[in-house]
Amino acid sequence: MSILSKIPASRLLTLPFFFFVALQVNHGQSIPDLTLSTPLNKVTIGISIESGNMFTYRTPFFTSIDEEGNVFKATKAFSIEYGWQMLGEKEWHQTCKYPHLGIGVQYLRVMKRDELGHPVSVYGFYNGNYLWSNNFQFTNRLAAGLAYGFTAYNPNDLKPNDLISTKVNAFVELGTGFAIRLSDFLFIEPGFRFTHFSNGNIREPQKGINIVSYNIGARSILGSIPTVPKKIPVSECQHRHEVLAFLGMATRQLEFKEKYSKLPHETYGLNYLMANLHLGYNYEMNHRLKLGGGVDIIHDGTNGQQEVAKSGIPHKSDVPFHDKMGLSVFIGGESAIDRLSIVTSLGYMVAQTRFEDSSPAFEQRLGFKYHFYRNVFAGVNVRAYNFRAAKAFEFNIGMRKFL
Repeated sequence: MSILSKIPASRLLTLPFFFFVALQVNHGQSIPDLTLSTPLNKVTIGISIESGNMFTYRTPFFTSIDEEGNVFKATKAFSIEYGWQMLGEKEWHQTCKYPHLGIGVQYLRVMKRDELGHPVSVYGFYNGNYLWSNNFQFTNRLAAGLAYGFTAYNPNDLKPNDLISTKVNAFVELGTGFAIRLSDFLFIEPGFRFTHFSNGNIREPQKGINIVSYNIGARSILGSIPTVPKKIPVSECQHRHEVLAFLGMATRQLEFKEKYSKLPHETYGLNYLMANLHLGYNYEMNHRLKLGGGVDIIHDGTNGQQEVAKSGIPHKSDVPFHDKMGLSVFIGGESAIDRLSIVTSLGYMVAQTRFEDSSPAFEQRLGFKYHFYRNVFAGVNVRAYNFRAAKAFEFNIGMRKFL
């Protein structure tokens, strides 16, 4: 039995969120003043191999054993990436410690079992640095994209797959590791990864797939001149106060629960509106990090509908409007990468009509927003609970104002 399998899944599944909070405090440090003799970003090619274990839920499908005695556990993945090494063209290159970013493709194989399929993912990635030197970096990683090729839920199967219900799913990967220079143009990159696949609760049933793995990779920097980053003057942080608001929209379906598995399949195909008015405040700690809090005024069309579903296919009007409303308070932060911000927060529902099957009051949010104008942004968030289960996949648009 591996070390990973001995650790309770509930503990391991909290790692991605707290890793991401740690990533946000990774702000700029002074870098040795080196002479720039190369272009200000350089093309890179990388490959990596991952060997991992899946977190198994206690469901008939995931605990099943096939005719040859194989269980769901081991995975192998192969990735190839095309990217750019930032070398000092912009101020954010330095405050982010010369990150490496780009696009990639990953092929995942579930070993010895074929019921889930073997998906291919296309994604964008951002590899930042906790520590940086010319020959050694202590790195962090974020990748997000889309995966295709899963075998979707079919209620007619003997043991229906209740993990994935759509062929296209979100791919999210967090990681940490090292980059060790072997030559002027070659790095070896060992590390650890946490990978998540799900559809963000757009369609049920979907418990999602979570994998922890170790990886080994190699990255080559193309060109005939060694990479030499440049330290440029960085403007002083203004420590601004910021107020912001956004309107978010998502569709959500009823949670698929084992005790309701005998209900008509159509019960889990109904879409409900989840809307959110977000009012917040941030304080600019430094060039990278903002911390703040605020409130969410939430309309969750699924709240209370599970109670109605016990006696048949529910109608959306069966639960009064006020029972679908809620108020949540939250604290969180943003990690700024030029116009892009990575957002994380922890929230608690302080006012909402509670039913037996209402979602947990304590929730988490992870997402991105991009400022396509200075004070106007659009973004996407995954609202979750238990640090692993998606509640909704939310699109939003909003504004901010510096005080």
